[in-house]
Amino acid sequence: MATKTLAAGAAIAAVALIAGACSVSGRQTELASLDRLGQRTLTSARPRCPVRLPLRLPVSEIVVPILMYHRINVPSPSSPPMTRRLTVHPAVFARQMTWLKRHSYRAVTQRELFEALICGRPLGPKPIMVTFDDGYRDAFFKASPVLARLDMHATAYVISARISNGDPSFLTWGQLRRLERRGIEVGSHTVSHRDLTSLSDGAAFEELVSSRKRLERGLGHRVPWLAYPFGAYDARIESLARRAGYVLAMTTEWGSRQSARRPLALRRLRILDSTGVRGLAAMLGGR
Repeated sequence: MATKTLAAGAAIAAVALIAGACSVSGRQTELASLDRLGQRTLTSARPRCPVRLPLRLPVSEIVVPILMYHRINVPSPSSPPMTRRLTVHPAVFARQMTWLKRHSYRAVTQRELFEALICGRPLGPKPIMVTFDDGYRDAFFKASPVLARLDMHATAYVISARISNGDPSFLTWGQLRRLERRGIEVGSHTVSHRDLTSLSDGAAFEELVSSRKRLERGLGHRVPWLAYPFGAYDARIESLARRAGYVLAMTTEWGSRQSARRPLALRRLRILDSTGVRGLAAMLGGR
């Protein structure tokens, strides 16, 4: 009799345990569903900002310093003077990025900048953008480890004809993909780095379109970001860049105030071998 009683009790306890587990599981499922519903509600409540330029551009301005680097390396004494000027020592670059991080600057992405300019999305305090022109391997070997350690984004504008062309100075497709995984976006610097303003409409358009398409095929996603070679552009080139599918484009004009009416004529701050941390701080107003 005692054995039967114990067995019955055990059975009742097991049923209760299973019922409780089902109740907990059901509650967890319910909470997960609510979380998903809340996420959908938040997502749906947030207005969309398609990555395309509207027919009528907004009339507004935002302050976003965009730093323009070229090479991050130890310059050779035999390098041409201009190359030496455009080459920042890796240790100096690391100190500059560390200074930005310590002073609460946040390196924003191209998408964030686009949404701020075109859709009025807030960027938060002290946004900044870090860019590299030409597509040198320095961006991979010297710059990206520093940026990854500091959890900072950047953009590398590459000359598409120089990717994996056998020149060890320039990035390969594999390195570009790994850069993206490290948080460094890829943009176009045209096919052959020619002054677009010196070309006919057809030739300039071909430089713009062919570079974008090659990058998109190689990387498997849209590449609507551009930097003009030598910073050379005018109203004609702006129009061609828009027709070619770009939504943001960098010049070499000095400044940090970016106009939503000119998303294809963004200003930058050029960083040279002589800039250092003190010079960078001065550019940013010591903030």
